[in-house]
Amino acid sequence: MKKFNISQFLILIFLITFVIFPLGRMLLMVKWANFGTLIASSSFKEALINSLLVTSIATIIAILIAYILAFTLNRTNIKHRAVLKLLLTIPMLIPSISHGLGLINLFGTNGLISKGLGFNIIGMPGIIIGSILYSFPIAFLMFDDGFKYIDNNLYDTAHVLGLNKWQTFKTVTFTYLKKPFLSAVFATFTMIFTDYGVPLAVGGKFITLPVFLYKEVIGLLDFSKGTMIGLFLLIPALISFLFDTFFKDYAHNNLKSKDYVIKENKLRDNVLKILTYTLITFVFILLGSFIYYAFINSPVLDHSFSLKHFDYILANNVGKYLFNSLLIALLVSILGTIIAYFCAYETARVKGKFSRLLHILAIVSLAIPGIVLGLSFTTSFKSTFLHNTFTILIIVNIIHFFASPYLMAYNALQKINPNFEMVAKTCNISLFKIIKDVIIPNTKITIREMFSYFFVNSMITISAVTFLYNTKTMPLALLINNYEGNLMLGEAAIISLIILIINIILKLGIYLINRYESRKDAYEYNI
Repeated sequence: MKKFNISQFLILIFLITFVIFPLGRMLLMVKWANFGTLIASSSFKEALINSLLVTSIATIIAILIAYILAFTLNRTNIKHRAVLKLLLTIPMLIPSISHGLGLINLFGTNGLISKGLGFNIIGMPGIIIGSILYSFPIAFLMFDDGFKYIDNNLYDTAHVLGLNKWQTFKTVTFTYLKKPFLSAVFATFTMIFTDYGVPLAVGGKFITLPVFLYKEVIGLLDFSKGTMIGLFLLIPALISFLFDTFFKDYAHNNLKSKDYVIKENKLRDNVLKILTYTLITFVFILLGSFIYYAFINSPVLDHSFSLKHFDYILANNVGKYLFNSLLIALLVSILGTIIAYFCAYETARVKGKFSRLLHILAIVSLAIPGIVLGLSFTTSFKSTFLHNTFTILIIVNIIHFFASPYLMAYNALQKINPNFEMVAKTCNISLFKIIKDVIIPNTKITIREMFSYFFVNSMITISAVTFLYNTKTMPLALLINNYEGNLMLGEAAIISLIILIINIILKLGIYLINRYESRKDAYEYNI
């Protein structure tokens, strides 16, 4: 097979044009003479210290919660694991700013809970709690996946050798979870450090670095200063990217030989069950606050039933913004899945130096926070026909979320017999036919997950598109920012619910399709 082909060339041009070029152009526009002034300013130092403080605290707590949840679902006798896993990932289906909005509804100055108790969590406490809610599901999924690859025979060996629980944890469990643990730490830290949704909603006067960047660019249109601030947001993401690229996970090279035997321990099971259900209950109380605020007249003066918030958003043509989001999400999902899948095919199934180059470029977006990517697109394309169009919003979302679906496909394609193409060539069968009839059917579940990932994240993102829209192309999620900023909590709550419902419908639909096909395949196999 050729080491370089037209498909690789087109993918290479696409990634260079919309990844390397925008970042390089952004850096060239920086007025480096002002860099010293920026880092010496008290406002920048305050924002940086604030970001490091809340990110560190929230990361530690989120990682601890995520590990406990993953342990509960994999090492206890808790029931309904699949349902619980689904419920624990629901926070991923709404924008980060919605988590801040929910906390305002419950614990703000006029919150449902805090008003009677005489306190609120606006500021640092609110950012920490909101960041934990926003980030723990990602870390939980990493730990949950890590548990599935542990060689459980080693627990028997540890028992025979007389190792106690702590020694067994260090020598067996942590050995296999070291890569997922470090990946979760880096990913969680990066997510929180670069997010401006939660701090913007619930931070008050406690300014973090992403909010500082947002205000400098949106308020003062200082793109040079915004770029310099963005460089600091790149640092943790770059470290995370380098770690995931070069840290080899030896544990995953082993196959799990048997199921883990869960010992009876009612105290352990009951305590962890209570903790799990408490967290899920809190998440649903937060989501329930959206429903409550959507149907009351005023959160401050009048809590009587009212539909005025629905009347307002309907009168202000919310359908247009919903259409914009659905159009963007669908096109991002379709085009992103196609591009990411065939990029993965070229890197996983075709060997050569160009394949390795494509692989590096394909995962570079892991190191680019959404707000920095959006800023780079603005500085690079603001004078072109792409600016303020649906096209640029679709492209920036594809690039922003490209790496994870690409890696899904890359890992799935590597597991397929590498000799299919060679056999096909020998038998004079076209490569297209092998891909259509063999490769794609064997990775259809992965393709659906890729589609789902692109769709959900395109519906909830606000960071990457913040600088790239106009009134005609504005996505629905950005209305939450506008309404919350004007204290229109009922309207913001309705938008959050709409996005949540759409994403749940999409995830449920894909789950049902996968379940139907799984049962169909099992039935045909038995026949």
